[in-house]
Amino acid sequence: MKFLAVATAVVSTLLLATSNVEAHVTANPSVGVSGSYFQTSFRVPHGCDGNATDLVIVEIPKNVTSVKPRATYPWNTTINMIPLAVPITTPTGVVNTTIGSITWSNGNLPDAMYEDFSLQFKLPQMTGPLYWSVYQHCVNGGWNNWTSLPDAKGAYAGSPAAMINVTATAPAAPGAANPSTGGDSKSAAVASQIFGLGRVALVGAGALMLAML
Repeated sequence: MKFLAVATAVVSTLLLATSNVEAHVTANPSVGVSGSYFQTSFRVPHGCDGNATDLVIVEIPKNVTSVKPRATYPWNTTINMIPLAVPITTPTGVVNTTIGSITWSNGNLPDAMYEDFSLQFKLPQMTGPLYWSVYQHCVNGGWNNWTSLPDAKGAYAGSPAAMINVTATAPAAPGAANPSTGGDSKSAAVASQIFGLGRVALVGAGALMLAML
C-alpha cells in the first residue's frame, strides 16, 4: 500500500506539471507559410481562478488581412473595425478601416472545459514568430490578458501571447523519414512529440510502480 501511495503521488505531480505546460492560450495549428491563407483556432484552456469564461477578444496583428471569424455557437461573434493609419485606394474606392479585433461574447465556458475560437486570414509576408494578443474575461469580473512577449532569454513577464510561427515553406509532414539517414531516429522523435508530455508522464509513473512492487 505504501508503494501504491508513493506511485500515485508521483503520477499526480507529473500530470500537474503537464497541465501547466499547456495552461495558456495557444494557436492550433501554430505553423503557417508566409503570404498564404491560413486557418487556426485560439484555444482557451481554463477560466479565471476557477470561474467560467464569458468573453474572448482576439486582437489582429498588423499586416494580417482577409480576416474572417468562425461563428461559435452559442457565443455572439463581433467584428471590430479600426481606422487605417494610411488609407488604401482600390479600383472600387478608398478603404479607410480594417479589422482590429474579433470578440466572442455572451458565452459560458466552465473552468473545467476548453473552447477553440477560430479565424481564417492571410498571413503577412514575413518569417518568424507572429504574436497575437488574446483577452479573456470571466463571470467574476476577472481578466486574463494573454499579451506578454518573450524577452531576449525567452522569459515572459506576464501571461504569454499566442504565437504562430511563419515559415518560408510548408512544414514537413509528421512521420516523414529521410532515406539517407534511415529515418528511425526521426520517427522516434516525431512519435515522442505526438504522444506528448502527459503520456510520457503516465508511462514513467507506470514503470516506477512496477519497479517498486
